[in-house]
Amino acid sequence: MFEPKTKFLDPEKIVFQTGLSKGQKVADLGAGNGFYAFASSKIVGDSGEVFVVDILEDALSHVSSEARLKGLRNIKTIRADLEQSDACDSIVAGSMDLVIFANVFHQIKNPEELFRQAYRLLKSGGKVLVVEWNSQPSPFGPDFSLRVPEKQVSEWANKKAFRLVSSIETDRYHYGLIFTR
Repeated sequence: MFEPKTKFLDPEKIVFQTGLSKGQKVADLGAGNGFYAFASSKIVGDSGEVFVVDILEDALSHVSSEARLKGLRNIKTIRADLEQSDACDSIVAGSMDLVIFANVFHQIKNPEELFRQAYRLLKSGGKVLVVEWNSQPSPFGPDFSLRVPEKQVSEWANKKAFRLVSSIETDRYHYGLIFTR
């Protein structure tokens, strides 16, 4: 059974809470090792698509290899610097049902740019999932001075016309927020 206070993140259970379903399209921006992309890929199935965007070629190679091993044919990788305004231009505007930002805000200098890109990518009514480190002491993760509070993420989202839908269960070291366009 899922116990958010004692277990580490379970991307499938987190993505499931967004209401994602078969045939939908997802953009995982700053995907790293692709944990949320793989979870999304299983949910949307062969009729859906998952775009994995990251600046690190090694991360994208890992995601591609892992997707092949798992038989996930709906994952597409894109190498891009998310801090550049054209980072996601290869993804059709207004085509995504869900944009994921998982553990990226503590690494970004211009987080409002991420929400601008999410707004461009999402269909009307589309959602943004944010999973980020909280202030709970943890044995790993970014330095506490780099962690971004929920309130700050909500302010950035609100500036770009997103509305907070809900907070979701994650684990003891993270918080999860869902916004809608």
